[in-house]
Amino acid sequence: MRDPHQNIFYYYRGPSKKTEESLHDIQIEDNTTKALINILEFAKRVGFTDLLNTFLTLINVPKKQIISFRLQRHEENSRPDGEINFADNRVVVESKVAASLGLDQIFRHLKSLGPNDVLAVITNDETDGDKIKKLSNSKIRYVSWKHIHHDFLSTADRIRHDKKLFAFFELLMDFINYLEVIVMTDFNGFKDEDFDFWINLDRHYVPILKKKLKALTKSIREELPANVRKKYSQIKPGNISKSPNDERSASAWVAIKKQDDNKDVLNQCNFTIELSKNSLVITAVIRNGRTRDSKTPLGIFYGKLSINPDSFLNTIRKINNHSIRLTVYRRMPKTGNRIMPGNEKWVSFYEIRLSDIVNKQDVHYLCEILRKADENLCYPGIHIGYSISRGDKILINPVELKKKIIETIIDLKPVLDFME
Repeated sequence: MRDPHQNIFYYYRGPSKKTEESLHDIQIEDNTTKALINILEFAKRVGFTDLLNTFLTLINVPKKQIISFRLQRHEENSRPDGEINFADNRVVVESKVAASLGLDQIFRHLKSLGPNDVLAVITNDETDGDKIKKLSNSKIRYVSWKHIHHDFLSTADRIRHDKKLFAFFELLMDFINYLEVIVMTDFNGFKDEDFDFWINLDRHYVPILKKKLKALTKSIREELPANVRKKYSQIKPGNISKSPNDERSASAWVAIKKQDDNKDVLNQCNFTIELSKNSLVITAVIRNGRTRDSKTPLGIFYGKLSINPDSFLNTIRKINNHSIRLTVYRRMPKTGNRIMPGNEKWVSFYEIRLSDIVNKQDVHYLCEILRKADENLCYPGIHIGYSISRGDKILINPVELKKKIIETIIDLKPVLDFME
C-alpha cells in the first residue's frame, strides 16, 4: 500500500479531540487550496504558461501575465483562501472541499473586490454552480475540483514526453494524484492501495477510503432507474473496520437504503457496496429477527419461502447474472450474550449460487439451513450478492464498473420485493 504521505502535496495531521473525519475535512480544505496555488506558482517559475492559461480559461479570465500569488489574505470582514495578482486586477479564490458553500461568505468577498477583480469559487459540489448562477453577478466565476482535475490532466498529457519539463510534469502529476487521493474528482476506480488497507493498516487512509466509496455510491444511486432510486433514496456509509481478523468486519461498506421509517419492518433490508482486501461485493441484505417471528424481515422471508416456494423460484429465474450467490450467516455477539450496535459479527454458515436453486426441494433445504442458523444466541442473516475479485480489470474502469453495479442492483431488487 502506497502511503498517501508519499505524495508531495499530502500532509501529516497533529492530534486533535475532533474525530478523524472532521479533522481530515478541516485540514484538507486549507491544504488543497495551498496545493493549487503552489502548483500554479511553480508553473510560473519554470515558465510553463500552459497550466496557468488552463486555469484562467476554467474561470473565464483572459490570459495575461501573472505577477504574484498569495494565500489566505486577511481583509476587512473577508479572508479569501488565495489570491492571484495581475498588473491591473486580481483573482480572489474561495474554495470548499467538504464544508458547504455559504453565500454570506461570498457576499463579504464581493464587498472587498476592486472594480476589475474577480472572485473564483471552487467546490466539490456542482450544485454550488447553480447557487452562484442565481446571484447573477459577473464578478463571480465557478469551477469544480473535478473540472480542474480533468483539464490539468489533459495539460499534463501534452508534456508527458517533454524531457525539459520532466521535473515539472512529475510535480503536476503528484497534484493530480493528490486530487484523486482525496476524492476531489469523479470516482475513478479502485487501486491496489484501496484493497491493501486491511493488510497494512493506515489510519490516515480511513477518510480517503470512506470518501471514495461514498462518491461511487452517490454516482450509482443517481444513475439507477427512477423506480429504484425513488424507493432506495438514502446513502448511509458504514464504519470502516480496522480489524483484519474478523471475517466480515474487515471491510468498508456503504448502503443504498430506504428513508428511515420505524413503522417499516423491512427498512434495514437494502443494498450495500462493500470493499475488503479480496473483493468488491454488491449485495442485497436481509437482516433482523428470527425465522419463527413473522413480524421481522427474517421471519417474513422464511414464511414466504415455506408457503410459496414457486414464487421465489419464479423471482430468481429472472435474474440474468448466474454468478450471484446467496450466503446465510450466523449473526452473533462478539462478546457477551447480546447483539448490539458495535457488538455483532457475521459468520458464514452456508453458501450457494442462486442459479443452483432450481426446485421446491432446494427451497425447502434453504429453509432448513435458515432454521439451523437461527439457534441459541445466533440470528440468521442473508446476503445475496455478486463479487468482483481484486485484480479484475473492471475495477479500474469506472464506467464499466458502475454499469455492472447498476445491473446487479436491478437484478437483486425483485428479491427484496419478494418480501413485500
